[in-house]
Order: sequence, then structure tokens, then C-alpha cells
Amino acid sequence: MSTPPPRIAFCGITRAFGSHVANDDISIAIARGSVHAFLGGNGAGKSTLMRMLQGLERPDGGQILLDGAPVSLSGAHDAIARGIGMVHQEFSTIPELSLLDNLILGHEPRARLGRVDRARALHEAEALAAMAGMEVDWSMPTAHAPLHVRQGVEILRVLYRGADVLILDEPSAVLPREQIAGLLRLMRRLRDEGRTLIFISHKLDEVMAVADRASILRDGRHVATLERADMSHDALVRHMTGRPPVPARVPGAQRGEVVLSVRDLSLRDRRGTRRVDGLSFDLHAGEILGLGGVPGAGQDEVLRCVAGLCPCDGGQIALRGRAVERLSTRARRRAGIGYLSAERAGESLCLDASLRDNVVAGRHDAMPFAAWGLRRDAAITGHTRALLDRFGVRRATDLLASGRLSGGNQQRVAMARELDARPCVLLVAQPTRGVDLEGIDVIHHRIVEFAAAGGAVLLVSEEEDELRTLSTRLLALGAVVTDGGIGGHA
Repeated sequence: MSTPPPRIAFCGITRAFGSHVANDDISIAIARGSVHAFLGGNGAGKSTLMRMLQGLERPDGGQILLDGAPVSLSGAHDAIARGIGMVHQEFSTIPELSLLDNLILGHEPRARLGRVDRARALHEAEALAAMAGMEVDWSMPTAHAPLHVRQGVEILRVLYRGADVLILDEPSAVLPREQIAGLLRLMRRLRDEGRTLIFISHKLDEVMAVADRASILRDGRHVATLERADMSHDALVRHMTGRPPVPARVPGAQRGEVVLSVRDLSLRDRRGTRRVDGLSFDLHAGEILGLGGVPGAGQDEVLRCVAGLCPCDGGQIALRGRAVERLSTRARRRAGIGYLSAERAGESLCLDASLRDNVVAGRHDAMPFAAWGLRRDAAITGHTRALLDRFGVRRATDLLASGRLSGGNQQRVAMARELDARPCVLLVAQPTRGVDLEGIDVIHHRIVEFAAAGGAVLLVSEEEDELRTLSTRLLALGAVVTDGGIGGHA
């Protein structure tokens, strides 16, 4: 009996943009009914390869084979017609629509006179959810749905359109860690149903937990493809970076004066639910204080409150002995509070603005970047180039819109700006979400270097290993239910 051909095969694929070779003679086979992971740093060539599989780019050389037959994909519609769909890292659902309306949008079943057959749509949606082992309230407005449900519906949307090949781009990046196990179960179930999953991820533990094979790209070349039995954290890191992992060294136990003092802090999240009640702690110079504990217990909200981005119901916040809870965000930044937001696209950066404008944002109207109300373009240009070079940001030009960079490079830009302002306190939320291994290494070392030089860091991360590795001290927050309380003095 002959062996069936792979569902997808890249054969000698080459793609160049000017002098930059994004994919260099790549040959990889992806078996039907498997989870095949793709690993590599920013600029390794993963995105370009996937864009060609979607028909959004055309190879300069080589062929793509589907079930052994060469194809020339003309676009995303052609790809989905051939059973290939992609679930992007950012949600594409419309918050104002129900989950059912988002599922069928653009592919609505029709009844007589062209009206949408909602009964049939609901029947098909429930059957699809049952196949995937999901429970979904299809009448729920998407804006009110939990993140893991929205992520699941994103996957079901692609299946609803007839795809049997799913390209999953960092699917766990938006999920709290307690919901990632459910995503991995869904992936296994889809594989066992005969679907083929291409899993793009920077999270090696997830890759080792679910992938049957992992292909590693580096600098546009295919470095290796490992079977599940051959995967280990160190082996994957060596293939991805060309060297063994070197963890950041956390500063010693010595700490200086109290820089930030929080007393009896109470606050609510954006929906008005009380998250923190009576929280008190001191943050010292030279330390990295990690806020851990029960996920969703207000860790992100504490950082936003200290940064001045959301109000507190009560309590005091003092920076070097000076009360700041009534100061604006701008005034707090000028007083010495830096903030690396978990919402990279919404708060840390303006993705439509150039790298130059993002680097000087907040200081654009002061020396050395402005004088007498006029921008000093030469000063901005030179400073931006030197700063981004120091942080290893890969870019074609500093006039490039920040949104054109990979997530890891965007995070480097945001961190470079915050540290360049020389704060005394750095608030860091989810610093490596959606960031590649090399970027994680850079970000970790910068956080540690800042603390070692006498800076104070308040860190929040859903990655438990990251929190424990970087923190010199941990403060656990517990769940708050209506009028319950958390905290204590640290």
C-alpha cells in the first residue's frame, strides 16, 4: 500500500524582497492529520512562508504542493477554497455582533427570499461546537464573551468555511495561562478528527505538549525538523538561536530605599468589578517585585492605577514620599514612573506613527527634541537611530510605521523609550507576550540591568516561570468576590 502524500509540501521555496532573502530554498513536508509547529525568531521567515500558503505572496522559486499536486494560490479566497484557513493572533471578530453572527459572517445560510436561515445557522454552529468539544452560548454578544471562548470561535469560523488545514498564529498569546490547557485540548481534538494544524508559537512548552513535529527557521533558512521524541527545551533553543540558552541573572538580595509606597489601595476593573481591596506594599530601589497569585485578581489593574491610567476607589500612592494619586499620567511620568503596558498596540505604541515619533512620545516637546516650540529633527533622528540600534530593533528605516514591525520588535521599541526616559520606577505588564526567544532574552536582560543599576521594577506576568525567574520578591494577590478583600502589607 503506497504512502499518501503530505497534505502540504514546501519544495525549494525562495522569496526575496530586494536584497533581503526572507525564505531561502525551504523544503518542509506537513503530514495530514498532524500538528506541525513552526519556530523561529522575528525575521526568521515564518510569516512570509505562511503568506505564500495563503496566496498573499508568490514564491520567486520552488513549489507548494497540496496532496502531492503543485498549486499556484491566487489569494486568501483561493486558499480557503482549497481547505486552508488562518487564525490570526489578533481577534478578527466584531465585538458588537453575537458569537453566532460572527461565526457565519459572509457565509450566512439562506432561506426563502434570501433571508438568513438562523435556525439552520444555529444548528450548524452547535454541531461544530460539539465536534470541537466546546460549549458556546451563541446568542452572547462577542464583547461579553470570555477570551478563551472568543479564541475558540475564531477557530470554529475557519472550520465553518470548510478549512481542514488551520494555521494558528500565536493562538495562546491572548489567553490567561489557566485557559491555555483548554486550547491545547482543542488542538489535539481537531488533529484526531483528521485536521492538519500549523502551529506558530514562541512558547516552547506548548509546542512540546501538542506538536507532532517542529520545524525551525533561522535567518530565512530551514535549520531542522524535529520529531516529538527529539524535542527538548534546550534543543529547540539551540536550533532557534544557534547557541544554548543564557538566563538573565537577577540582582542579589540587597535593596535600597523605598521608592514607591502603596497603602490600602482599592480599585475596580473596566467593567466595574472590584478587583483589589486594601492592598499595601513598598517597592525598593534595586528590586523586582512580582505581583503573582490568582490570575485575574487585579494585577494588571494595579499597574494601570499606579501609572495613572485608571482611578482608584481609595488608598494612597507615594513616589519617593510624594503623594501622586491625584496627579495626571503625564505628571507621574515626569516624576519618574515608566510603564510598559500589556496592551502593546493600544497603549505602549501608536502603530500608525513612525518609530521616530514613538521613541520621543511624551518628550517630543522638550529638550533635546524641541526648542522654542519647534521640533529638532536632526536630534530626534540621531537619538532614535542610536537608541533602537542599542536595543537591536530590526527595521528598514526609522520612518517606518511601528505597526509594520513584528511584535517582538515593537516591544523592544516600547521598552527602549521607557528606559530612555530614566524612570526611578518601571511598571512592566506582560513584557514578553507574543515575543520570540531572542526578544525575550533582550527584554529580560534589560529589566535585570535596570534593577541592578538601582531602578525599581513592579512586574506582572502570566508566565509563571518568567515571574519567578525575574522577581527578587513575590507578592501574591488573591481572588476578590464583590466585597471580599485581598492584600496585606508587603
